Amino acid sequence: MIIAQITDFHVGYLGPDEKNCQNAERLELVLDAINKLRKKPDLILATGDLVEHGETWAYEMLKSRFANLTIPIHFLMGNHDTREPFQQVFPQAEFNDGFLQYVIEDRSLRIIALDTLDQGNHGGAFCPRRENWLKSELDKAPDTPTLIAMHHPPIESGIPWLTAQRNDPWVVRLRSLLSQYDNIAHIIAGHIHRNIYTKFAGTTISVSEAVAPQVKLELEEIDADNQDGRDLIVRSRPVFNLHQWDGYKVTSHTESAELGETLVQYDEAHAYAVKMTRDEKLEKPITEYPVRLRSKSSQ
Repeated sequence: MIIAQITDFHVGYLGPDEKNCQNAERLELVLDAINKLRKKPDLILATGDLVEHGETWAYEMLKSRFANLTIPIHFLMGNHDTREPFQQVFPQAEFNDGFLQYVIEDRSLRIIALDTLDQGNHGGAFCPRRENWLKSELDKAPDTPTLIAMHHPPIESGIPWLTAQRNDPWVVRLRSLLSQYDNIAHIIAGHIHRNIYTKFAGTTISVSEAVAPQVKLELEEIDADNQDGRDLIVRSRPVFNLHQWDGYKVTSHTESAELGETLVQYDEAHAYAVKMTRDEKLEKPITEYPVRLRSKSSQ
């Protein structure tokens, strides 16, 4: 089973003129890259910050970008999102107790989408109502491997202006609940616009880079009252993640939607390379094979 994760689109950040929305164009590049994969994902999880300011017109702009998508897509809420306008544009989305959270059951890996939006605030939330819902869902299948998707990663990321704290009440509540279960195969999140891999509540967690531009990596502490000139957001290629479930574990891969020119293809001239990496016997010594780095345009 393959899950594509796309996150943090921030569509509409320059207003309702769709022609000026570079983030919408970046999203199209990502969707095109996913559509061109030989082995298509079983589904796509869009883990929040779908639009910039949570406006209805921005969700309509977003929806138009998915018009020709043939892979099932499931949305989550981020801190830039607003539930009511989203629900107006995506009325089929599954809300539970007022939150955009649901379970995807018909796959080899059970998927729980968790709403961590604290509307009006930047940081995440996991209130008693959401705790009760999640506990109820986990108790329905305590022996089934489960992936949990959310927007806000409940971890200390090391990036001081974009991080949760270990003792944040919502983090403590979530960690306490998840630690009671040994069937959580993996957790995925977005929000930080960087790839991060670590552990949380006895399982692994991965944070995906964004469709929108990335956060500059800097682990130095930051002072909100002392503007030190550091870079915060940098131009980058739009990115998506693929999470592969093999029945035992989740393996996460990262791919850019704007790759450089092809240097090596799997053709007759380079067939030896696959055999070599698989430690299969070659017809002649490796030194007798030509090194041919080329692109499609040079053939």
